[in-house]
Formats: sequence, C-alpha cells, structure tokens
Amino acid sequence: MPEPQTDIRPTSDHVYEKTLRWWDGFTISLSIPAALFVGMGYAIGYIGAWTALALLGVVAVVACLQNFVYSELAGMFRDKVGGISMYAHQGWRTRSTLVGPIATYGYWFAWSSSLAIYGLQIGTLVQAEWFPEQTWTFSTGLAEIGFPHVVALGVLVLGWALNVLGMRPAMWLMYATGVLVLVPILIFAIAPLTTDAWSISNLHWDIAASGFPGWRTAIAWMFVLAWSVYGIEAVASFVPEFRDTARDSRIALRLAGVFVIAVYLLVPFGVGGLADQAAVAEDPVAFYLGIFPGGDLLMTVCLIAGLMLLMVMTTADGGRVLHGSAIEGLTIKQLGELNRFKVPGRAMSLDLVVNVILILFVGEALAVIVAGILGYILCHILSLTGFLHLRRDAPDAERPIRLGKQWVAIAAVLALFDAVLLVVGALSAQITGYGGTKELVIGVLVLSVSVLLYLYRRIVQDGERFVWKEQPAR
Repeated sequence: MPEPQTDIRPTSDHVYEKTLRWWDGFTISLSIPAALFVGMGYAIGYIGAWTALALLGVVAVVACLQNFVYSELAGMFRDKVGGISMYAHQGWRTRSTLVGPIATYGYWFAWSSSLAIYGLQIGTLVQAEWFPEQTWTFSTGLAEIGFPHVVALGVLVLGWALNVLGMRPAMWLMYATGVLVLVPILIFAIAPLTTDAWSISNLHWDIAASGFPGWRTAIAWMFVLAWSVYGIEAVASFVPEFRDTARDSRIALRLAGVFVIAVYLLVPFGVGGLADQAAVAEDPVAFYLGIFPGGDLLMTVCLIAGLMLLMVMTTADGGRVLHGSAIEGLTIKQLGELNRFKVPGRAMSLDLVVNVILILFVGEALAVIVAGILGYILCHILSLTGFLHLRRDAPDAERPIRLGKQWVAIAAVLALFDAVLLVVGALSAQITGYGGTKELVIGVLVLSVSVLLYLYRRIVQDGERFVWKEQPAR
C-alpha cells in the first residue's frame, strides 16, 4: 500500500522542519482546555455555574466553527507562517496593506501577555499548596512583587528555554503535560456520575447579579471567555511544520474544535456541581484544591502541568506569528530569523522580555487582559472576512481543503458575532472587572505600534514607498 504523500521541502534560513503530525497538532490544542481553569472560576463566582456553562458552550461552538473555516485557509496558505493573522493579511492585502500588521500584533499581544497571567496562576497554586507562609513582598516602584511573581519568572524562563532548543523538546514536554491536564478534565467531566459530593443545587443562574441588562452581561462575559476558548486556532500557526500538510492540518484543526466543545460543556458542569459559588468567588484560582478532600496535591500538580503546557505552546505560537510577519514584510526584519534549531528564537525572546516587564512592573497581569482581547477578537474578524474576500476574489484558487458553499454564510455570521462581542464587550469591561478605559487605550496603542513598525520596515528597511493596497496576482 503506498505511503501517504508528504511535502517535505529543503530547509533554508526561513523554513521550519516538517516533523509534526496531526496528533502533535491535537496535543498542542490540549493547552486550550487548560486555559479553562484560568477563567472558569471567575465566571462561576460572578454569574453562577449555569450561566457560565451556557456562555462557555456558545463560545466553544463558535470556536469550533471558526476552526473549520480556518482549515480551508490552512490548505490554501500551507507554506505561510503566522496562522490566522496571516490568513487575514492574505484575504485583505488587495484592499488594505495595514490589515496584516494590525492582525499580527493584535494576535501576538493577546497571546504574549497571557504568559504572565499563566505564570502568576502557577505561582499562586505553588504558594497555596506548598509555601503558604511565604507572604513576603517587595516593591519595584510600580508593583508589589511576592512569592508567586518569583515562581512566575522561573517558569517563564523555563518555557522559553525549552522552545528555543527546537520544536521536538517542546513537544515532548507537551506530551507529558498534556497527559496530566487530561486528569482533572476527566475527573470533573465524570464527577456527576461518580461522586455523591456533586449536587445540581450548586448550579445557579446569576446573570442579573451585575446590575446590568442580562444580554449585555452575557456578551461581556463571552468577550472575556473567548480570549481562551478561541485559542484552539493556534494549531494553524504550526501548519508549515506538518509532514502531510493538508491532511494533518484538516484533522488537527477540526478535531481540536470538536474536542473543545465537549470539554467546555462537561467540565464546567462537573465543577459547578462540586463547588459552592460563594467559595469560588472568594478564591477563583485555588478553589479547585479544596473540591476533593485529600486530592489537592494531585489537582495542584495537574493544574500546574496544564498551565505549563499552555505557556510552552503560547511561546511557540507567538514567536511563529512574529516571525511570519517579518518574512511577509509586515514588521521589522530582525524578527525574521530562525536560530540553529530552526525555531524563531529572537521572536520568542521578545515574548520573554515583554512578560518579565509585565510581572515586575504591572504585577497583576490580568490588568492587561482587555487590551489583549481587543486585538485578538479583531484578528478573528479580519481572518473570517478575509476568507469571504478570497472566496469572492479567487474562486478558482487551489484549495486542497475546500468547504461547501454554505460555509460562506456561516463565516459571515461568525464575523458578525465576533464584531458584536468586540464592540459590546470592550465597552462593558466594568461588568466583568477585567480592566477598563486604560486597558482599551493600551490595546489601541499596541495596534498603532504595529502600523508604525510596518511603515518603518517598508520605507526605511526595504526602501519602498507605502501603498494602501497591493495589486491582485495575475
């Protein structure tokens, strides 16, 4: 029986080694359910488990459908580095050359700034389980730094070091931590069937608790929750590294989408029935440790493993997006180099520097979450509308993974849904407590910097004049 066709090309200074298979892509996507444990406690504590479950379910279905759309684009641009931000650029380049850099930096900042959040979550869990007496703090002048911040710096450097040594060492860590993160997922998913401690009376609808209209509260929370759930698209950033590009991309992206729906429905249902809402609201990060008597050590290890998986994947993803942007001429040349291990070491080092600054001088990194979500949701809107542009502008282009005509309408509805999330969610940050006007200004500034770097690259580094739109290929 003939072997499946692979498309292995000679390596160069800008080409990744094609060593991944679809199960590697699925393993990468396992990091996204780990992100559920970051935001789920806050949602349950504020709006009740039934409300959180319903909103997470809606966002997970949207994320799955978006991944199906992105699978067609992954087949079209299988050699392009940068995932969905690059799809936005390809779909919009004949209409505006500024969409590419805006989508890239909006995407990158959302992923990059989350590293500090995950690191601080790990530090909080380590302190709660093993070092509760370590309550010392010192000031950097702008933030109070304590034990969790020091732990966060340590795991941040560890994740960076594993990534700059090549994709294979990072993948082995992802395999190990991926197995561990499945433990709490399975425990909570089957809890309604296996333990008398689970009670449906612990699940509540509290969507009106904020004092705002229910529809606005729902959208505000979906805006925040989308920051983690939509992350299953990260598989697209690794498409050029799949051996059988079209087949592996299709399976990995779609399997990740279906898997996330199951996890984001079953796990909140299990957790919500095991935990008292008031207790969750009091400690939304470490409340998991008290759910199962005597099981706090296992839960701590598994949650830390999941967050570490998320950090390794985030560093790898963010670095590839910046590297792809530089290759396409959308940002400064210096970020367009691979190191001797064929990974974007410079771009990933920039991630490290940004997050060290966030930890030492912002302290509570959740303060920038709205700034990151702003650019991230915008990137999804630009990618989905880019798909619509490509269907209209290039109907006969090669599409190794081709969706049916109904997906044009589906993509349009998804883009509209995300646009409502962006506008209403960004103006309703006070409902969720995740930032406010200052954070929105930060998000706008990040997007503005992307345009300045693009202009510097094109005019100064490349010696070309600025053009508003590129001519379509003939």
